[in-house]
Amino acid sequence: MIVILLKAIVNKVGILSLRQRIIVMLQRIQTVYLLLASGCAFSVFFFDIAQFTDGAERLNSLDLYRLRMASNEVQRVSHSLFPMIALSLTVALQLVAIFSYRKRKQQMKLVRFSYLTLALSVAAVWFFVDRNYWILALSEPDLTYRAGFFMPFCSFAFAWLANRSIRNDEALVRSLDRIR
Repeated sequence: MIVILLKAIVNKVGILSLRQRIIVMLQRIQTVYLLLASGCAFSVFFFDIAQFTDGAERLNSLDLYRLRMASNEVQRVSHSLFPMIALSLTVALQLVAIFSYRKRKQQMKLVRFSYLTLALSVAAVWFFVDRNYWILALSEPDLTYRAGFFMPFCSFAFAWLANRSIRNDEALVRSLDRIR
């Protein structure tokens, strides 16, 4: 009796319908693409962006927060706020696009706007690396871009795949509406 009452309360509140919505949402391939795209954009916060080698062959690693020198000295880097904001906005847009799976046109607009924020974040990260490269003023430094620099490009590719899948879903729904 208590179990039946609890099931009725849960169904009334909508917890089961939320679970069913999540299952339906995860069955669509664009959700997987958008999760991968937001994961790639978010991973920039954890990977090194660039690596500098000075004349003495000492490695200096740069991420969004700090510059790790070869002498185990850590310096806080400047001008890292704009890349962080652009990447955070990209991740937020892609996550909002995931949860607006019932509104395909809005989802396509959000993904297209995330293209713009990804382009801004790539430009900001490039400017950030270039700025810190010249601030170091090393004698003939050698610059190597690391995984963190290329993650926004992977995010862009997954966002493009998601947008293509959303367009295909929209075309399928339109064709089924014409048949009715």
